Amino acid sequence: MKPKFYPVICIFYTVFTLLYWGNVSAQSLLIGTFPGASEDLLGVRYRNVRTSNANQNPANYNGIPDLGTNRNGNTTRVERNLSYGTSGSYTFSVTYNAAGNSFVNTTTINGTTYTTTFSSIASRLIADGKTASAVSINLLKLAVRTQNNSSSIQVSNLTVDGIPISGTYGRTNNGGESFWFLNASVLNNGFVITGTVTLAGSFTNNAEGQRIQFTFGNTSSNPGILPVVWGGFTTKRTNASTTLLEWKTMQEQNASHYYVQRSVDGVRFETIGQVTAKGTTSTVTEYRFEDKHSTGVIYYYRLQQVDFDAKLNFSSVVKQGNGGKQTLVGGLGSSNIHVQFFTNDNRQLRILTINGTVVKQISSTSQQHTIDMNSFPPGVYALQIISSDGSTEVHRFVK
Repeated sequence: MKPKFYPVICIFYTVFTLLYWGNVSAQSLLIGTFPGASEDLLGVRYRNVRTSNANQNPANYNGIPDLGTNRNGNTTRVERNLSYGTSGSYTFSVTYNAAGNSFVNTTTINGTTYTTTFSSIASRLIADGKTASAVSINLLKLAVRTQNNSSSIQVSNLTVDGIPISGTYGRTNNGGESFWFLNASVLNNGFVITGTVTLAGSFTNNAEGQRIQFTFGNTSSNPGILPVVWGGFTTKRTNASTTLLEWKTMQEQNASHYYVQRSVDGVRFETIGQVTAKGTTSTVTEYRFEDKHSTGVIYYYRLQQVDFDAKLNFSSVVKQGNGGKQTLVGGLGSSNIHVQFFTNDNRQLRILTINGTVVKQISSTSQQHTIDMNSFPPGVYALQIISSDGSTEVHRFVK
């Protein structure tokens, strides 16, 4: 059943997800090298922190987006110098558009956005001898390398198609390399990966001294798919004593049930209900639960997903009330999407298909905006909001 939203009163907007992580885990990367056989197809590297001596300012961070680890020549990569002192951070997004046959990397530092676009991906992969196609990508691998015991590099705020990837991935004060991976079908037919990279410490003039590398590939191995890929979790107060909880999953593996948990302080949670899970499915599944005893002013909610083999997985935490969040979105999946901002800015609002094709784009400087979805056919879409500083948030939904 599609949720109904009322655009007049802000508290009836329902997307208040990911207010904080605390000790709660949603989807996360698995630590270590991928244990099965795989073929690398697409990739992005940010590498080479250089200074002429260990303590000189600024350090330059060269971002090199390219198509995998075995490509040579300047036609398949573009270098950008990103200047820091001894610390700094930047945001990035990596988009594979299956319908457009393109691979795009954007990096924003100090308000400036650098974009590198590769077209004709299919022919590039064929020319390079790849046996799998980019539309069969089902594996994400992350490698993080530090140079010495005075440097650190961290990747945080990761999302895949707007789905939060909990945790921080990196190395601190120890030279070497660490690895993580995600084996999931949500990467098929295109994806959008976003995140933040933070650097700190002193670096010597050494090629490949620091490196972040994302690799996207295909594998037939299954080392253990994460049981649930979360697709959104919202709450809405329907009367003085009832709160409606609605959530979606993009896929499930061996899922038994969901415990609905509530807290008054966001730290200590109690179970207030149980909902039976779909089990194993690769399609979008919608769930709902009514908390009919929510007479307090503020509540925090989370979902505890339980497998048939008793393994646990948690959703993000949702606060009933805006909690100072800068963006509220209502009506996802309905004929009209309502967006409420709490700061003034020049933003780009885009509607994208599951393949990453932009089907609607709006420039907005107002704090309220309504997007008419009546002309769009049923399907999976994403609302992408790009602020003037380059930061991006994505809300995925089914119409």
